[in-house]
Amino acid sequence: MGGVRLAGLHLVQDLRLIGSPRRSAVAEVDADGRLIRLDLAGDDEEVLAALPPAPALVVVDAPLVVPDGAGQRDVERVLAWCDAQPFPVSARRMAQVFGGARAVGLAPALRAGGRRAVETVPDLVLRELTWEREHPPGRPPLELGAYRAAWLGVRAPVFRAKAAGRARPAGLAPARALIAAHLDLGGWAPAPAPDDWQALHDAARLDALACALVAWRHLAGRGATTLTLGTPERGEVLLPADANLAGRLAVNLDRLRGEGAIAI
Repeated sequence: MGGVRLAGLHLVQDLRLIGSPRRSAVAEVDADGRLIRLDLAGDDEEVLAALPPAPALVVVDAPLVVPDGAGQRDVERVLAWCDAQPFPVSARRMAQVFGGARAVGLAPALRAGGRRAVETVPDLVLRELTWEREHPPGRPPLELGAYRAAWLGVRAPVFRAKAAGRARPAGLAPARALIAAHLDLGGWAPAPAPDDWQALHDAARLDALACALVAWRHLAGRGATTLTLGTPERGEVLLPADANLAGRLAVNLDRLRGEGAIAI
């Protein structure tokens, strides 16, 4: 792996919350999938200071580029056809919901010195891990129709707050268990009886860990493969993907390209 450091960043996107006690989170893991550190960070300077220096792969749960004024980016269009339903990223939508696109402004600093920064979708990461728990990678893929039907019944644990509300503590331990099946978390676990802020920050830590897991799988080559969807110029998402998800994404990419609906 050439000494590349691996980090996941959960970024508080809502610009109106940056001055609140709500925090972003950074998780760093080593080449063996062991958690090195799990930090909280507030403003942009704290976030950047918490990241490892280059060479590093930083996987972020926020859009790093928003080329479209309205509608969706190509990556969200493709994922929507795979029943992933990510947030519809556009400049207008980001401004309406979050007051702007924080990660877009941070992107040059995230990539400073040669760091690679790429997006992921923690809900889809955890959903894929849930799928793989019942369908271990390495098995022949299902017929596409059977996979579509089975995938509909798979959902990630629900633990995040809606908007600026409270986290949902009941989902914290199940999400942690999914990640801990792949990474050595060194005993870290969400607080068993958290107050509101503790639950919100444990949810942030879990999102950062999900991002770090994607970075580790991508460079360490462990478990199922990862798949890069999109381009740095139009939105680039790195996902864990077994043969089933990779095949379904390929089918929808071909179809949407043929219809002229996407440019990636």
